Formats: sequence, C-alpha cells, structure tokens
Amino acid sequence: MAEIFVGRQPIYTRDLDVYAYELMSHSTKDESGESIEGDMATSQVIINAFMEIGIDKLVGKNIAFITLTEHFLKSDYELPLPADRVILKIPSYINVTDDVIEGAKRLTTAGFKLALDNYLQHPSLQPLASMASVIDINIENLSAAEIRAHLKILKKLHPVILADHVKDHDAYDICREVGVDYIQGYFLNRPRIISGETLDSNQMSIINLLSILHNSETDTDTVVDTISKDVALSYKILQLMNSAFFSRSTKIDSIQHATVMLGRKQLCTWASMMALSGMDNKPREQVRISMVRARSCELLANKANLKPADSFFTVGMFSSLDLLMDKSLEELISPLPLADNVIAALLNREGDLGEAINCTLAQEEGDWMNIRFADLSPEDLSDINIEAINWAEDVLNSI
Repeated sequence: MAEIFVGRQPIYTRDLDVYAYELMSHSTKDESGESIEGDMATSQVIINAFMEIGIDKLVGKNIAFITLTEHFLKSDYELPLPADRVILKIPSYINVTDDVIEGAKRLTTAGFKLALDNYLQHPSLQPLASMASVIDINIENLSAAEIRAHLKILKKLHPVILADHVKDHDAYDICREVGVDYIQGYFLNRPRIISGETLDSNQMSIINLLSILHNSETDTDTVVDTISKDVALSYKILQLMNSAFFSRSTKIDSIQHATVMLGRKQLCTWASMMALSGMDNKPREQVRISMVRARSCELLANKANLKPADSFFTVGMFSSLDLLMDKSLEELISPLPLADNVIAALLNREGDLGEAINCTLAQEEGDWMNIRFADLSPEDLSDINIEAINWAEDVLNSI
C-alpha cells in the first residue's frame, strides 16, 4: 500500500468566496519499496484518497478539481466519483489522441465537467476546448498587459476562465479587473502588508482581546469581564454554546456559565476564533487558514507528546495575524506579552514550535518534502491535516 498525501488548493470566485478545491497528491513507495511514479499512479492516489477520506471531509460543500491522465481518459470503465461534485482537469502535457478525445466525450456525456490546463500555451489541447467547462490560464510569468491580451483571446473561445498561479494580491487585482471568473494560487496565504497606516479600532480591540486570552497570567475573571464588555462576542459565545455543535442538554445563559462549562482553555480557543471570524473585509478563507494552522499545530504537539499544547495552538493562530491585519508579524506581536520561545517560533521558526509551523505551512501548500514533524509517520501527519481541516470547518459553521 502506498503512503498517501492529499493536499488541497482553494479556487476562488472573483469576490474571494471559495468555489472549489483542487486536490493534489504525492505518493512515496509501495510495499515492495519501489517508487511509484507517473501520472497514472498520481491519479490513482488522488482517487483512492478521495474515496477513502470522503468528499465532504476534503472539500466540504464545495467542488473538487481532480487531475486526470491519459490512462483514465482512455479507460472505458466508469469513474467512481459523483459528477455533480467534481470537475475533471485535463493536464496540459497530455497526448491528445483520438482515444483521449473519445474519452473526454464519454465523460461529458456521463455528466462530468472538464477543465483544460494552461490552454493558450498548449494548442494541442484545442480539440478538447469545445467540451471544456473551464479554461485555465497560467499567469505566473505574464505582465498585466499580457494577461489582458490572453484573456481577450480566451473569452472568444470560452466564457469561463480560471487564472492559475496567482501569487500575490497585485496579480489578483489584475485578474479581477480584467474579468477572470475564477482565481487560484497562494496569494491569500501570504500577507498584503500596508505601510503607513494605523490599525483601526476594531483591529486594535481584537489584538487586545487576543493578548488577554493568550496570556497565561491573566485570570479567568479578567477573561470573562473582557468578553462580557463586547456585546457581539458575548452573544456569539452563548449562541455557540447553545448550538448543536456541543450537543448539550443544559442551556447556557451567561458568560460565567459558559466559562465553567467550557473551561479556560476551550473558552480562549473559541473566543479567539470568533474574534478573528468577526473581522471586517476579510475573506472567510483567510480565517479558515488561521484556524487550520492553529489546530494543526496543536494536534502535532499532542501526537508527539509535546507540552504545553496551548502554546502550539497559539503560534499556529498567530502565524496568520499578518494575513488578517495587513501588518508585518513582527509589528503585530511586539505589543503582546508572549514568551520568548513563542516569539522565536513566529519570527524565526525556532524550536519545536517553529517546526510545527513549518510542517503546517508545508501541508497548506503541498510542499511534500517539508511535511514532517518529530518522529510522526506520514499517516499521522495526513490524519492531523484532515482533522484540522474538519475542525476549522465545524468552527466556521458554528459561529
């Protein structure tokens, strides 16, 4: 049995709502120790993982993009995938033969939607264009003028365009301006630092709340008092406690009651998540990234028997503050009473805390070579990644 790693990369609408996730795979060795290589093996790994883990766990209610290969296009057996939940991506390197064309027709007849990868740079894909629901354009090395020129051509061929390899916010702005339908890339995982501006009052309140929540010397009464002074946050916590997420028969009627029921650690966790989720003008996916990082780091610590796990949760969450606040991480954490090892982990990736961040970021971007932590197995790391994703989804659905 091959070791399976499954990564996912969001595909956004122009307004930065998540439309789909592209599932990416990496396999290592089979039971005989032989390396598994080739596009056929990659597709098999993706589909096996997709079926084993479950579509809802991997992509929630969104669409899944799955890369197919010549083998699967030419095979006459039915793909064991729900046609309404997936888009099958045909890679640019595929050899477009008559059999491949017939396979594409067979899939579309079966109700599957197709996407063509990097179409303009690979004219050999032209025979498949009329069957594609989405056309992909790789903008990694294109100027703004070139993006506009390419889009003008593509729009004549096909109305639905996906811009891929969008690496920064400036590239996203160009894509949005020229009318690209969907956008893919790690630009939301990287901060847009705005210089010369001060944090607004809402952001300052969140920073202050996070500082209080994650200061071990702050007593519970202070935490409760701070939350109680924020009407919106208090309401959200009471609403959360009374939700199906906790499945409690006892109704919660006060912040003090919630504190007793939850305990200090859980209260801090949920209050922090709700504070971040309530930030104005931030894409939901950036909040999700913060939650996944926090939970993933905590789970890594638990699995490796490293303590305190709270510190790992904190560094995971705080590692994304620059994404949410549009300021440098150093500037944001400098006023916070954080321990030296936490600061060293956040700024320099030092120690076990820093290694947990690195592992989580590697999982986030499908950097297979750097997905490692302590002596945890690939299976452990894969399970942790999926559990963190599921936890973040549950939190977002409950607040």
